[in-house]
Amino acid sequence: MNISEKYKIESDDMNVVVYKKQKPRKPGARESWRPLGYLSSFQQALKFLVDNEINGTGLTDFKTVVAKQQELYDLINTLQLP
Repeated sequence: MNISEKYKIESDDMNVVVYKKQKPRKPGARESWRPLGYLSSFQQALKFLVDNEINGTGLTDFKTVVAKQQELYDLINTLQLP
């Protein structure tokens, strides 16, 4: 299931896996997906993405963190959950 252009979540019998899209290293190469985390539930996978994105801001200032948090909440709200 694609979460955004950057992330997708897949599952198998034992894990829910969060993947991040990798840019091709060579011209003409195909893009690939790199596993970021193996979790036990879809909810944990979404929380992992939020934590990962917020930590990726470098926590430079309050305004940056709040803006990233709102962006992620908006993304999660667009997902159609059962």
